[in-house]
Amino acid sequence: MTFLQGIGLFVAAYLALLARSAWKQGEIRQFLMSCLVLAALFALLAAVISAYVYFKTH
Repeated sequence: MTFLQGIGLFVAAYLALLARSAWKQGEIRQFLMSCLVLAALFALLAAVISAYVYFKTH
């Protein structure tokens, strides 16, 4: 297992524990919505960086 895979495993385990806690407290919908917003922000950041690299090299 590489260092990056270890970090990914740690993040996945932490998110699973957070999801379990949110489920027990009846806030799973809010947890999933915040995960969706975070994923959208990361996708936007990746798109901006990709566009910058594309237009900088062409």
